Amino acid sequence: MREKIEKQCIFYEVPKDPVAERLEAVESELASLRTQLREVHEDLRKNRTTPAATNQNIAAQQYQPPTRSSHREILNSDLTPPLSRDVGGIGRASVGYERRVFTNEVNGHNLRRVNPASTSPGNISTQLFSSAPERQNTKRKRSCFEIRDEAVVDFIAKGLISKDSAIAYFDTFFEGCDRYIPIFDPEFDTFDSVRDRSSILLNALCTIGSMIRSDPDGSMSEILHRELKKWINVIIQNRSLNSLESVQAMLVVSCYSADRLLILSFATRMALDLGLHEAFQMLTDRLVIRNDHDAWIEDGRSGSIHDVQEERLLMRKSRTWFGLLVLEHIFRVDAGKPPGIRFLGNARRCRILLSHPASTILDLRLFSQVELNILRATINDTLTPNTTLSCHEVSDFVHETKTDLDLWFDDWLRIIGNCKPAKQECPYLLVALRVQKCWAEMMLNCKALRAMGVENVAAMTPNEQEILLAAKAAARRHLNLIIFEPNYYLAKLKYAMDFVWAKCAFSFLLLLKLSRLLPDRDEQHRELLDQGKKLIEELSGASSSSNQPDGGNIYLQILKVSIEKFERALEESRPSATEGPINTSPFWELFDAQADLQCFMPEQFVSEWEFPGLNLFFFPTAMQDFFGDFSLAM
Repeated sequence: MREKIEKQCIFYEVPKDPVAERLEAVESELASLRTQLREVHEDLRKNRTTPAATNQNIAAQQYQPPTRSSHREILNSDLTPPLSRDVGGIGRASVGYERRVFTNEVNGHNLRRVNPASTSPGNISTQLFSSAPERQNTKRKRSCFEIRDEAVVDFIAKGLISKDSAIAYFDTFFEGCDRYIPIFDPEFDTFDSVRDRSSILLNALCTIGSMIRSDPDGSMSEILHRELKKWINVIIQNRSLNSLESVQAMLVVSCYSADRLLILSFATRMALDLGLHEAFQMLTDRLVIRNDHDAWIEDGRSGSIHDVQEERLLMRKSRTWFGLLVLEHIFRVDAGKPPGIRFLGNARRCRILLSHPASTILDLRLFSQVELNILRATINDTLTPNTTLSCHEVSDFVHETKTDLDLWFDDWLRIIGNCKPAKQECPYLLVALRVQKCWAEMMLNCKALRAMGVENVAAMTPNEQEILLAAKAAARRHLNLIIFEPNYYLAKLKYAMDFVWAKCAFSFLLLLKLSRLLPDRDEQHRELLDQGKKLIEELSGASSSSNQPDGGNIYLQILKVSIEKFERALEESRPSATEGPINTSPFWELFDAQADLQCFMPEQFVSEWEFPGLNLFFFPTAMQDFFGDFSLAM
């Protein structure tokens, strides 16, 4: 046929799917290992009837360890990890993902388990195959120390709480706490599933749930919290207990613990050992390959059940890693934590996961926070107290960042509004989005003033006063949002961690201070005081939870003291009926109450949180010049 039409036929070989090639390589390696295992069993059978010396020679000839490259392929392959299993029959242990490899010892053939988290690529051959020919005549020296691998027992098996109580605490956590820690999949992370997979995660969720539903004296919450600390120590010191669920448990505990920075650092290190930071790239690569090959089927999933399960696991890992990223950035920007995780590239890339079938409604909240807090980290790194930027450059940076914040807000306003499955959750998501934007703008302007080195409001330039007014406007919008939408924000505040309470207290305290440094009309002062009292009423009715030693919420107390000081300052500045004409003296001359309000800076905003703005004060420049001239004369 080719000769008749006088045409040359060109055949193209269809390239293989890289995922399929990788799986074929893994299957080939597993088949090789099975063959070697059968040979080992055959050698062990012969050892029972032949002398030991003959056995060693036969074993050395028949068993050849795989090459270094094959070890790496096996360890780096995306094998589906086994689920955690019950240990000892008395409780469930959080067993990390492990792979089994085989090694040939000098005095016989033994199986040895190796945790990939403790194995680096550079020394895989040395750690896994200690029976290389050149070391067969060397007997390994036994260590004098042993790390105990203690199984984690859940609170139910230990007899601390009943199963019904555990279910109630578990459900309480997922009534609101999951909004502030959006790293779970409601369909996958059910009570039975969590209990079967990880005792430490179940203990952590029940402890936080008991804190929300605590009895009047809080005794059960304290018992569970104290017991949970013991198991956290066990998780940290044993690599064999490293798992995705262990990282999630420590992430939850860090949100509601006074040792938040330390526990978060341990969780991050454990996540790095497990390779959670690679899950996002692996998942996005799969999505890109699938889109290129048009392999989507009608429901948006691949045809292989194994691929679906593996991608759901990658999605859970990515979600947990991004939860760590968000919390690390919050503590870095607002609590002075040393820099840890840095996101390279465009932060908006995380939006690609919203289209994945395993995505949840709360992923909208998670990924919006990822983008926002990466932007806030950039603000924090740029507007440092020792910045080399001039005041004009700081002002330009503020305007550019304000534009970035507006773009972020408009994008996510549209994404959330267009998500039909999120219709029921939409009001909560939108209020949280607006509150987060107000907080970011308030911190942006306050950090800009700190970078400019200005604290005296009376000595500010017009440009600096504009930034201060922008901070005050953001604080007022923040208050109006949480006051006028109490059902969508304040009602859920009882599930929030201390950081969220600290933001509410600080923003109102800053607004009180700025309302005196930049005086408003008297009716505006009275309106602000009424709003403050309404805020206290709403927060008191929220039955707030707190991990404070005295059982009370310290930030609610800070709000009450702030409002009392503000009300006293207003009463002092208001003339009485017997004083005659209205007092027209500058408000800063009313020293007692005004100075009391200006110098009020709770210890929590000095030792725990680094929120700028409370150091601002008003001191007339004329008096500054007077004291300056007086000191020169002396």
